[in-house]
Amino acid sequence: MRTARGLRVLSASLFLLSMTGCWDRVEIEDVGIVLGIGFDKSAKEITNQGNARPEGKQEKSRQISMTHHFAVPKQFAAKEKATAQKDYINVVSEGSLVFDIINGLSTRLSRKPSYEHLRIILISEEVARSFDLRNIINFLLRNPEARRSIRVLICEGNTRTAFEKKGIVTNPALKLRGMTDGYRTTLRMPSIMKLGEMSENLTKKSNFVIQWLSTAREETKVSGAAVIRGKDARMAGWLDEEETVGLNWLKEQKQRTGIIEGTDPKGGGKIVYEVRKIKRTIKPKHKDGRISFDVEIKTEGRLREDWVASDDAFKEEFIARAERAAEASIKTSMNKALVKMQKKLRLDVAGFGKRVQIEYPQVWGKVKENWDSTFSEAPVEVQVKARIVEFGTRGSKGG
Repeated sequence: MRTARGLRVLSASLFLLSMTGCWDRVEIEDVGIVLGIGFDKSAKEITNQGNARPEGKQEKSRQISMTHHFAVPKQFAAKEKATAQKDYINVVSEGSLVFDIINGLSTRLSRKPSYEHLRIILISEEVARSFDLRNIINFLLRNPEARRSIRVLICEGNTRTAFEKKGIVTNPALKLRGMTDGYRTTLRMPSIMKLGEMSENLTKKSNFVIQWLSTAREETKVSGAAVIRGKDARMAGWLDEEETVGLNWLKEQKQRTGIIEGTDPKGGGKIVYEVRKIKRTIKPKHKDGRISFDVEIKTEGRLREDWVASDDAFKEEFIARAERAAEASIKTSMNKALVKMQKKLRLDVAGFGKRVQIEYPQVWGKVKENWDSTFSEAPVEVQVKARIVEFGTRGSKGG
């Protein structure tokens, strides 16, 4: 009896031991860790871009180029003794469908791509202007491995260039992701765009902006904004640094900081104002069938630097001039952003339509279908009030 019972206990113990561990574990040697993905027009697409497209030809038959930026674990890179090895490798593939391109990687790689650690998605300007972006990101949204928090940027030039390391820096994909966080300390770039937020905007057919990545110079740079037209899910144009500063004032992002460079109205010297607080109010007006807007900006900040000779920073007259200088600079950038949105792009990316919808719902019901056209003709009056609350411990230039 005891012997039989002992055998049953032993059998159960052995069974439990066989069940320990992760049954679905995949060894690191068997997967390719993808940190970044880039989308470009294929060489075939660029060669034939001057030719007329056959009538009825579907977008899915067009060719795109896709760059997979794989991480190379240090233990594998270290095996190469001749020279210092990169901790990444870029694999470029072409095809007409994103999933088809990814599936084709199995014929070229010994490891299955894993998207659990994907950090950045780059879309070239050419792709963003000519392809429906919903089709470009569709596979990633359906892939359970890809997180909706992945950062998305629009890239000037070829995305593969951005994935090539220059100098002794961290992994390019990780570096690019880190650069997107710069929006917290500068007004020259918009807030980050996550994959999930991008999908929501495209689904609602809303206009929005994405951080702009320039690769034209020796080093990559994130500044300015690509403007995405919600109606057809394509890039309509872009905002330069000053226009992006103006857009950020119009969008009221309370946690933003940055600097504004103004000019002293008395002597012409430069004055640097650091933004600490922003309060924006957009007031729509509807009169005689015409929509207009009053925009009021209130901001507090610090006087960080001035090149104004022989003035005392403690004097109220000087502080008032510095405030006027900041106000004039802020207003200029806002007006430039409005000109770009209303007269060139003819798109509302600052949320003016939302204010009309809230305050004049019946009017919004009549204009929402052609809102961008209505917005492009709407007068916008801008008022700015800046207040300097800190100006350092040394007031006199001679002190």
